[in-house]
Amino acid sequence: MMLGIVETFGVAAAVALGVPCVLVALLGTLPTWLGALAQLALRQNLIGSARKPWVVRAVRVQATMLLLVVLTGWAPVGWAARLYVLAFMLYGATNAAVGHLWISWLSDVCPEDILGRHMAWRSAIFACVQLSTTAVAGWLARGFTNRTASWSLYALAFAVAAAARYASGGFLSRQYEPPIAFELPTNRPYHPPVALARFAKAIALFNGAALLAGPFFNVWFLRDLGFSYFAFAMAGVSSLAGTLVANRFVGTLADKVGATPILKIGAVLAALSPVAYLWIDRPWQVWFANFGSGIAWASVNLAAFKYLVQAVRKGPERPGFVYANLWLTTTVLVMSLIGGLLAPHLPTLFAWPLQTLFLLSALARVAVVSIFFAQIVDLEPRQHAARAYDAAFCRDG
Repeated sequence: MMLGIVETFGVAAAVALGVPCVLVALLGTLPTWLGALAQLALRQNLIGSARKPWVVRAVRVQATMLLLVVLTGWAPVGWAARLYVLAFMLYGATNAAVGHLWISWLSDVCPEDILGRHMAWRSAIFACVQLSTTAVAGWLARGFTNRTASWSLYALAFAVAAAARYASGGFLSRQYEPPIAFELPTNRPYHPPVALARFAKAIALFNGAALLAGPFFNVWFLRDLGFSYFAFAMAGVSSLAGTLVANRFVGTLADKVGATPILKIGAVLAALSPVAYLWIDRPWQVWFANFGSGIAWASVNLAAFKYLVQAVRKGPERPGFVYANLWLTTTVLVMSLIGGLLAPHLPTLFAWPLQTLFLLSALARVAVVSIFFAQIVDLEPRQHAARAYDAAFCRDG
């Protein structure tokens, strides 16, 4: 529920307060990078400690930061945008600081042989809740645009998101946590295995290429195309609908054929998805494009999560997650900053200048897939051969 509301109104509120393009681009990436730095700073304190207390505390602090976001819109005109950016970044950084603990916790709870199907099932539940939340929020705000909405609309939305996050913290506090199996000694540096190093580099650069333009799709919808909040919310619903469709088969395929081929196929589709936005400008066209993009990114995200868990499961888990996260957050921060700096100065090759940024993002994604995804190590070749042998044996009787 929180994500459905924040993703619907987060950038919209920033645009309404007049936040500059560069800061809009950093709203999603700078907090995660700060969270990755916090992971490194807290590493000594977390060795051998339980993960649940840290995660639960972070979730509750994150909900409190959303309440601070509520108040920023009523600050003096010269300060409102700055305070909004500050509170929003604290909201994101608080959760990101314990992201590696949450991944480690979840990977311990779920057996590896059903991890793909479990994540697809979990993602489907989340997508249904987020879809319905986004649809209801968009319907309630259907009479407003960025130019006509008062801050009270955003304040109410963020207050509801904070309440939902407090509730999720309560559920997390009741979740079982398995005992920690292994931790890296504090006096030894971490050396990632080849599979993890290649994967971390590839997925970081791919997400960085996506974030070159990612924050500006919403800006384009709201500012340039003038979508109503209902049309804008339906764009988010379309992406979630694509995620639900992908979840029907991606998780099972990842368990049967391995995460690597699904990751590579999804990356190709996600690399080409910005091309559709170069020649469209109507809501229904954006909805169809977002639906396809949702399928592609759901495939990438689910397969990437399973691959990451497999790559670090046999070693010390937390340092491996921190290593991958630091690669990811640093890369997307740099690329989103570049996108924010380029956005106001791009030539108009299509109908709108931002569409040029979409084209640059697509070209960068294709380059990353062509060069770096080909180097990703398949972690399950023996399992694939065994499955093929079993299938042939059963078929031949």
